[in-house]
Order: sequence, then C-alpha cells, then structure tokens
Amino acid sequence: MLLIPALDLKNNFCVRLLKGNIKIYDIYSKIPSQIINKFINYNIKRIHIVDLNAAILGKTKNLFYLKYIIKTFNKFLIQIGGGIRSYDALKYYFDIGVNYVVLSTKIILNIGFFNKICNIYNNKIILALDIKNNNICINGWLNNIYNFNLIDFLKEIKSIPIESIICTDISKDGLLSGLNFKLVNKITNLINKPIIASGGLYNKHDIKNSFNFQNNNILGIICGKAIYSGNLKINNLYNKVNYFNNIIV
Repeated sequence: MLLIPALDLKNNFCVRLLKGNIKIYDIYSKIPSQIINKFINYNIKRIHIVDLNAAILGKTKNLFYLKYIIKTFNKFLIQIGGGIRSYDALKYYFDIGVNYVVLSTKIILNIGFFNKICNIYNNKIILALDIKNNNICINGWLNNIYNFNLIDFLKEIKSIPIESIICTDISKDGLLSGLNFKLVNKITNLINKPIIASGGLYNKHDIKNSFNFQNNNILGIICGKAIYSGNLKINNLYNKVNYFNNIIV
C-alpha cells in the first residue's frame, strides 16, 4: 500500500482546495520544496503533484517549481497532473523526468488519444476519475459530463495499459470526512486496474479500512489536507500502514 502525499500548486504556492473549488483554498506554504523536505525521513516513495493553474487555464504558472522539484527530489517517484491535454505537453513532462503523468479531461473525451499515448508510454499513464454526484468532472472539476455512462467507459478502456486509476470523490475533497470506499469498491468491481483512493482521508480508521479492499487491487491512498492540517502526522500514517499491512510496496 502506497501513501502518496499530494502537493497542489497554485501561483507557485502549495495550497489545498475545498471540494475542488479553485476560489476556496488554504495556502500551506509559499515554498513548496519545504513541504517535500518533510517527507524525506518517512520513506515516502511517491508524490502526487497537481498544477492547479494548468488544470483551469490549460497553461502553467508553476513551471519553475515543477522543474526544481523534479530535479531536486529524485528520491521520490513523481506523478503529475493538471491541464495536460496534448501529446507535446505529455512528452515534455516525461522528458524532464516525471515518472507518471495523470490525465483526465483529454483522455475521457478522446479514447483514441488515450489508447495511443498509453501504448507509447506503457504503464506510465494514470487515469484520474473525478466524481461528483455520480458525474465525471473535467476541466479542473468545473464541468460535469452528464449522462456519461461510467460502466461503458470502463469497459472501453479495460485493455488499455494504464498504470492506475485515481478515484476521487470531489464532494469529500478537503473536508476530512472520510474516504468514499463505496465509490472505490464500485470502480474496482468494474475494472481490473490498480486503484488509488483520493478525497477525504481523515484518520487511522480510513487507513485500516483501506486494507479491507486490498484484494480489490487498491494500490494506495492520496493524503492531502489530513497531513497539512496536522490531523494526521505523516510518520503516524506510515507506521499505521506498517502495522496493518506489514509490507509496504
């Protein structure tokens, strides 16, 4: 089980949104590298970075820090998402050293593109399924695809070689109200791909409950506000994973 701290960047600051609303956020650090330094001593293996400016505007304001983080913190595997909607943008991130690229809008709307780039970058593409009120949200969570058949979509992509699927309940994101394991379980029952749970991690019981779903191919949990707010200490999270899981991937 992977614990994957989230680093959301907006105007070069580390922030956390509330329920995906780009206008409602807390600034946790004006120097994001200081946040990452805290993870080094806790055997964290992967970091989840979201470029919020790019997710909304389609272009980044955070390139300086993104390049600095990738170059400086090569101890971690880095997965990055936010506004990556072209092959050139995708290739750029891999060229500067990103390990996994997280895609949503572009590949949900264009299965042909999805299939093409996943076969070029085999098992290096992560699909983000951002769900609110049973609708898949795109364009930085600003738009919903109504009447979108999730079951048909997952059937269509089941043979595409993705690394994993991030399953996020937007209605819980940033609220510390607990992970939506019902939603996670629904996704794992529909497709045999590794799943990363996201949105609402609150306490040690969420960590413990996640292991009830390990046979359902849960790869890890993204932890954001729970650690930034101090509600959960990253070392305690790590120790709990050791305790419940015994072996960390």
